[in-house]
Amino acid sequence: MQGLFNNGAVVTYSTQQIVINIVLAFVLAFVIALVYKKTHKGLSYSQSFVFTLVIMSVIVAIVMMVIGNSVALAFGLLGAFSIIRFRTPVKDTKDTGYIFFSLAIGMAVGTNNHEIAVIGTVLVLLMIVLLDKINFGSMSKHEYLLSFIVSHEASAGNSFEGVFKKYLKNSMLLNINSKQDGKASEMTYHASFADESKKEEFVRELSGMSGVEKVHLITSKEDVEY
Repeated sequence: MQGLFNNGAVVTYSTQQIVINIVLAFVLAFVIALVYKKTHKGLSYSQSFVFTLVIMSVIVAIVMMVIGNSVALAFGLLGAFSIIRFRTPVKDTKDTGYIFFSLAIGMAVGTNNHEIAVIGTVLVLLMIVLLDKINFGSMSKHEYLLSFIVSHEASAGNSFEGVFKKYLKNSMLLNINSKQDGKASEMTYHASFADESKKEEFVRELSGMSGVEKVHLITSKEDVEY
């Protein structure tokens, strides 16, 4: 049993209420983490971050039950938490939103606002899934990074440009790296297709050209750190 001061009266949390709050915070945070994992884009994915999203919500729920409306306890816990120093930078700004989301759900559950916690989780996650489905905020839905190696001895100059004109709507050379002691070059292009359904056909035809090897086509994301 735990007593907290609320508007001058003692509020008691039964063991059942404590367990319900902790389990509910875990379930809601677990769903949030699953949606984060499903909608995450880029190379900054971290298993420890997903794990932290779940645990953080549960811990905040416990903290809110401990604090209640006690200002003294709130300042005491604030002083204790100020000792903790977080050194891991947040690479994706969207991760910050998930952190606050998890915190808010933990606070709602810890203060017995279960309806707000459940409805808030469902509606916000639906909004996140919707924004992800429509690729909201992206300049273009169909842009790619194309890389391949061209052998100077086996290839006939820039003969692959014919394949580019056949399949690509736009292409821009981003980088050239020397390979095999100068006998070959690794070409990297930013490309978009005239017909999205012919990506595989393009890769096969480019790979089958004399002197062209190791063709890679990956989705280009503006917010990815390469």
